[in-house]
Amino acid sequence: MLTARQMGKSSSMVRAAMRLKEVGIDSLILDLTAIGQNLNIEQWYDGLLVKIGQTMHLEDELEDYWMDHPRMSPVQRWFQAVRNVILPRIDKKLVVFFDELDMVRSLPFPTDELFGAIRQCYNQRIEDPEYHKLTFCLLGVATPADLIKDPNATPFNIGHRVPLNDFSHEEALPLAKGLEELPGNHQKAERLLKQIHHWTHGHPYLTQRLCRAVIDKNSQKAEEKKEPEAWVDWVCREIFLSSRAREKDDNLLYVRERIRRSQLDQMMLLELYENVLNTAKAFSDDDTNPLISELFLSGLVRVEKNHLVVRNRIYAYVYNAEWIERVKPMAEIELTDGQRVRIKSSCSIGRTAASTLCLPDQKVSRRHAMIQKEKSNQLWLIDADSRNGTFHNGCKVTEPTLLRDKDQINIGPFCMIFHQTDAPRDDESGQTSMDKTVFDL
Repeated sequence: MLTARQMGKSSSMVRAAMRLKEVGIDSLILDLTAIGQNLNIEQWYDGLLVKIGQTMHLEDELEDYWMDHPRMSPVQRWFQAVRNVILPRIDKKLVVFFDELDMVRSLPFPTDELFGAIRQCYNQRIEDPEYHKLTFCLLGVATPADLIKDPNATPFNIGHRVPLNDFSHEEALPLAKGLEELPGNHQKAERLLKQIHHWTHGHPYLTQRLCRAVIDKNSQKAEEKKEPEAWVDWVCREIFLSSRAREKDDNLLYVRERIRRSQLDQMMLLELYENVLNTAKAFSDDDTNPLISELFLSGLVRVEKNHLVVRNRIYAYVYNAEWIERVKPMAEIELTDGQRVRIKSSCSIGRTAASTLCLPDQKVSRRHAMIQKEKSNQLWLIDADSRNGTFHNGCKVTEPTLLRDKDQINIGPFCMIFHQTDAPRDDESGQTSMDKTVFDL
């Protein structure tokens, strides 16, 4: 169950665990956020095993197994402990839920082997019937391709993907009961819910949040005899659409920060979203495209008739063309390791942490160079009287130099590539008014 946040993954997991218990199947929930991140690989797998031991009352047995097999790798020890200690002691089937799966990408060690081992448990069912007792359920903000990233390893190609879609109007109808001001007032409640769905398109969090706000505001006698549709519009503006509300709502903050902190090409990501927003071009869903996957995991888009559309009217209003223009970088500097530094209007380059682009090397001056905007889309590279010089496409920079897409910048041992897809091909004016006095160096 891999999808954006606040779609109901954890709620579905808890309900599934309850239903499994009703039909005689044990379940075990492992919230990976509770294990921690600042751990080494040994501590992390041991922490998972301790959690299982506490839940299944097998702490001593699992700890003994862990301590008695130090020559095994942590992942092998973990899965062998499950196989040799847990499975022989249970007669029922066991479903292990890994919740908040995306947390593993923040660990200081690779976790491809975890998912490789889960895949191996499935394959082992042919040779070892005990593994038929064991099923894993994975939940998080990720794609199947994220689980095993090593190109030399077999991808995570097993399992059944469970999609979580927005509520249809019919599926949201039970919420209308909570919108009834007086018993039997079905008509008004359904009109309220219909207008709520108009704004949220059934997004689970936004729909329930707006329903609750409509009830709370109404209980404060702030309705002032508005029609149901107008009343919902007013409440929606209050809790989602105003400038203040955008900085307070957890979901809106998450979507914004997911996009702004993405490690993918920021300009291409925002340009793709801008095209989806403008509906000028129909983009088909493509789960092999990492930019499209990122938009899905942020929650910004959905599929309608095999094409991408903005998820709902709230998102379309908040993350509009003005927002895109405000956050979209003019350009990016790509380092050798693939890291990208985004540039809006200026970028200081130097050895100190105060620099926009910090290059920690003694051959780099404390304040080495600057990239500065002039005119609408021109970015200029200027050397700040550095000790070892700044080089542009192999030539030493002695005066402000207009940057173009794919230009190479060399500073000390660092080789960087400048990216600006709409960079001017030529300097129309033939000169710039900039000199080093524009810098506060």
